[in-house]
Amino acid sequence: MLIPLKVDVMTWRTPWVNYAIMAVTVCVSILALFDMQLLKSLAGFGSDFLVHGGLLHLAGNMLFLWVFGNALNYKLGHALYLLFYLLAGLGASAVHYGFDGRPMVGASGAINGVMAGFLVFFPRNDVKMLWLPGIFYLHVFSCSSVWIILLWATWDVLYLVLGAGEGVALWAHVGGFVMGLAMATTLAVTQRIKPTPDEQTIFQVLGMRQ
Repeated sequence: MLIPLKVDVMTWRTPWVNYAIMAVTVCVSILALFDMQLLKSLAGFGSDFLVHGGLLHLAGNMLFLWVFGNALNYKLGHALYLLFYLLAGLGASAVHYGFDGRPMVGASGAINGVMAGFLVFFPRNDVKMLWLPGIFYLHVFSCSSVWIILLWATWDVLYLVLGAGEGVALWAHVGGFVMGLAMATTLAVTQRIKPTPDEQTIFQVLGMRQ
């Protein structure tokens, strides 16, 4: 198991929007755990929709959002980051519905979009990782974000191909990632969001002009 702990990104802006998204997600998730009928009424869904999770899944989602979302919130600014997150979530839900046929409630797709955005704007920045290959052993190491994020994306695709990951909204993961990648690419290529002198986008790393 690979768990992200921290990213090596210098920030000067407090990521208030990401904090708010996390707070709302936690509240809604707890509501779903204890009152599913109320959640269905608020969401406007019938009986056939997918909610995957539990407290461990929620904790994992919030950890990923904390690690990658804070940095992307700093980079995009508050309003643009909120729009980015919501559109990534909508894209994830649309792709999931298109392939699965059921509406989906969950933040995983939007968080995958955030990770794709991080990949575009901070590909060379290190991510401190905790590796848990077994119960009685752990190892902490750092790795460039481009490798670790592409590894997670590849896992999702492989699970889809192999038909694994039952109960997990894998199409939402893939849809959110692709949506986030498309939006971040647009922002970078049009130079709506520019790297600072000590940063490089994925396109600069690949030797492509912007």
